[in-house]
Amino acid sequence: MIRSAAESTARSLLNIVRERPGARTIQGSSDAVRGGNNLYLWQWAHIEQRAGRRAAVLRSTTMPEWIEEFPLLGDLTVDQKDVSLLDRRRFATRFFFDHDFDRAQNRDFCLALVDSSNSFRARRSRVRAQITRETLVVNVRRGDYYEVPVFFARFGLDICSHVAEALELVRQAGRPVDDVLVVSDDVDWCRRELTSVLGDIRTLEGRSSPFDDLATLSSATTLILANSTFSYWGSHLASSFEDEHLAIAPSHHEIAPDGSLIAPMFDPSWPRTPFTALS
Repeated sequence: MIRSAAESTARSLLNIVRERPGARTIQGSSDAVRGGNNLYLWQWAHIEQRAGRRAAVLRSTTMPEWIEEFPLLGDLTVDQKDVSLLDRRRFATRFFFDHDFDRAQNRDFCLALVDSSNSFRARRSRVRAQITRETLVVNVRRGDYYEVPVFFARFGLDICSHVAEALELVRQAGRPVDDVLVVSDDVDWCRRELTSVLGDIRTLEGRSSPFDDLATLSSATTLILANSTFSYWGSHLASSFEDEHLAIAPSHHEIAPDGSLIAPMFDPSWPRTPFTALS
């Protein structure tokens, strides 16, 4: 009991020291957190460093390929061995549009991210040879959202209804819908299920990496989003380069246990399609 009380006191004192002015803040992640979600953490570190505060994101096993593609991220990342006992700690904080970052900060990060990467700029150049300003890009996320029951309950979306409603919003905005390019982790499903909605669809030629997918989303003048952070970042990047970029979002990012729809990461400028419950 005495030892437990002493340990508790020591932890409290350490936390007080860690919260001292000027202390470096380390944002932890998780090996279960991947690209799009990690980009919010890296954006936070970029904003903090731009403001003159010491901050970094703790490296996880899902980060190396992103750091290789975007060298800027290496300057925002720290290895566990380089974390001090006195560093302030945070863990996988979620960051929401117009609450934790604003449009100018998001654009600054996006431009710096792409500027740091010869590889990604080359991908965007290759993609732009396959799409025009009249191309409608549609992003469809399948994978574990529909294969894992607990994820399906949280993230399952009536994709066909969402795409059909989004297509109508695109038409209402006066945008063309004749040339459709689909970016998806399940292109075969899209061809089976979405041709009746979209008509003939194209897919990216010469695709070799998910970064080619991101380059495509980031080059779209008109984009139908999936409920995926990867998709959101495609739009963030695109709007940083193209003032006329239009993205149509689904009704929600996820469904809370009480049935409420959660979408705090959405850009408020994105029109949303109506919610359709999955049977």
